[in-house]
Amino acid sequence: MSGAKIGFGSGVTELTGDASGYAKVSLPGADVPASVGGIRMFSENDTGEFTATDPQLLSPETDLDYRLRIAPDILMEDETFNALAQNTGKFQYHNTTMTNAWSTGGMTTNSGNITTTTTGTSFRSYATFPTFGTSTTSADFEFAFSDWLVSNTIIDFGLGINATTNPYAPTDGVYFRATSAGLQGVTNFNGTETVSSVMAFTPTINKKYQFIIYLHHRSAEFWINDGGTTSLYAVITTPSGSGQPAASPNLPLFARHVIVGGAASAACNAILSTWTVRVGGPNTSRPYGEFCNATTGSYQGRTGGTMGSLATYVNSTNPTAAVPANTALTANLPGGIGGQAWETFTLAVNTDAIINSFQVPAAGPNAKGKRLKISGIKLSSFVQTVLAGGPLARTFTLAFGHTAVSLATAEAAATKARRIVLLPELTQVVTAAQAVSTIVSQPGGPSVAFANPIYVNPGEFVALCVKHIGTVGTSGTIATNIQYDYCWE
Repeated sequence: MSGAKIGFGSGVTELTGDASGYAKVSLPGADVPASVGGIRMFSENDTGEFTATDPQLLSPETDLDYRLRIAPDILMEDETFNALAQNTGKFQYHNTTMTNAWSTGGMTTNSGNITTTTTGTSFRSYATFPTFGTSTTSADFEFAFSDWLVSNTIIDFGLGINATTNPYAPTDGVYFRATSAGLQGVTNFNGTETVSSVMAFTPTINKKYQFIIYLHHRSAEFWINDGGTTSLYAVITTPSGSGQPAASPNLPLFARHVIVGGAASAACNAILSTWTVRVGGPNTSRPYGEFCNATTGSYQGRTGGTMGSLATYVNSTNPTAAVPANTALTANLPGGIGGQAWETFTLAVNTDAIINSFQVPAAGPNAKGKRLKISGIKLSSFVQTVLAGGPLARTFTLAFGHTAVSLATAEAAATKARRIVLLPELTQVVTAAQAVSTIVSQPGGPSVAFANPIYVNPGEFVALCVKHIGTVGTSGTIATNIQYDYCWE
């Protein structure tokens, strides 16, 4: 039986097909401007195979000046876990009975293969990573599992803030969760979790998979790359009462493995090979620190923290003099980012002492955990009351990265010792019995600029330190003005 012919009103042409039965269609071109055709353009992100939905199709955008909108990624973090020990400078590690181990094959949780209840480990970056505006933050984790569906066991990994005591429960963030029920996605807004349904995912034991979180203010997506294809497994839409999936817009990376509620049915491990964080979307020609200063404000407190100036400078009031110490910031010395320090001239010689200390605000559900970027320091001193003793030299160092105010803080799994930058340009020379209202000589000038800026993570300290070398002073006061060149990242 022959088919019907389809003709067009002009009588000039009729619709025909090719050998495979497809209609031959040609859109009008520019040679017929009044009849030019158009199509809607979409790109397929996911087939919908594992979410039991239609394929995920998204359309690109064109701005009002006919430019296609693109979104280059900014790499924020990339770590390969092939070292034989923890990098205590970048990561903090807490454990209760259970232990992690480091090898060329990755970081292995529960390396002792215990099944004991009320045990666990927590591994977290000191640095935090942002989500803002219409940007998309992506976090990639390469994990393998030595067993699956293990009872009384929880393995969380993603972006989040979690407790530092057992069971190290997350209090904010977006992360994958593996339990005896299977694998789920979780968003946590200031302690309130929204959990996806169990994913249609069963790993091959000891095979490395790439687990990917795409985090946007309106949703969080959970993807898995099995070595061949990358597929979407779960989407959590931001609850209507929340402005974003997590309360904090700046989150560290973390991995948690705990046994709770009874003994585990089997010993299992999670083996972490790499993790990476990227931010894609709006970009700016400004350096990132300059951009942050423009949005959060220069030389002042940030949302959720101390308001006003962060330098210690009381209006129309002189400081009280104090003797600096090695293990604490002595009362009356400046606890802001710079300020006025009046130092009693009796510091023991050859002792490193803190004349200014500041703790970078920690990340939290109600606070932006941003890094402090220091590009330079300015410093000058004068004699406020006549000095007895001397002569001596005053050398300066910048201590940073330590997790307690003391300069004696030790490097350990969950604590960091100070990092040191010498400041030889700021070296001062004090003469014997130097008179009041005279400038302390500073031959190298009043400032130092860092060609490579110094970064201090949320929760860490930065301190300006002085050491007296020469003849000990017995009385008098040196007044020092300290100014940091800094911004927030």
